[in-house]
Amino acid sequence: MTMDDQNFLRERFHAVIPGGAHTYAKGDDQFPETCAPYLVRGRGCYTWDTQGKQYIEYGMGLRAVTLGHACDRINQAVYRQMQLGSNFTRPATIELECAEKLRTVVPAEMVKFGKNGSDATNAAIRLARAYTGRDLVAICADHPFFSVDDWFIGTTRMNAGVPKAVQELTVQFRYNDTSSLETLFAEYPDKIACIILEAEKDVAPKDEFLHRAKALCH
Repeated sequence: MTMDDQNFLRERFHAVIPGGAHTYAKGDDQFPETCAPYLVRGRGCYTWDTQGKQYIEYGMGLRAVTLGHACDRINQAVYRQMQLGSNFTRPATIELECAEKLRTVVPAEMVKFGKNGSDATNAAIRLARAYTGRDLVAICADHPFFSVDDWFIGTTRMNAGVPKAVQELTVQFRYNDTSSLETLFAEYPDKIACIILEAEKDVAPKDEFLHRAKALCH
């Protein structure tokens, strides 16, 4: 694909889709200009663009596509389930089966499925606020994305439309910096509902940072 072709497709995307992508993480501003352009299909760890050029897709759906694209076993299982219908008004037995299966893998008391990561983090924040009766959320400033909801987006450069009062309910700390957390808890005594961070991203935790952060929360 030539640069002209890629620019033409980019213009088409941006003409009908705000930001040029339906997912924040797929937006042009999240990748260098030299990355893989617009894709049409995938198989295993490979993807192909509109000109048939092949790429190894390291990202794999933000690391969620662990078995690769178009896995035959998964495709057939999805097809069989589609023949039974989907999106029923009442709960389907497959929801129970999935929840019970997950509990054999993850030591959880109960299971609640979400459609995306934002659903999960939003629920966690709301539960923390409900349980503690506090409003402030402390996020790790060294981790790039937590949610499309106002409590996080209000801290980014794309904060237009998020009320200032909501923006002020989120404070930040640094990864592997216990003192930055201690400072927040001292500055906002009995006001922080929870902290949210990735357990490990590109830097490993050190000096028992995660344990010390958990102890501070308790």
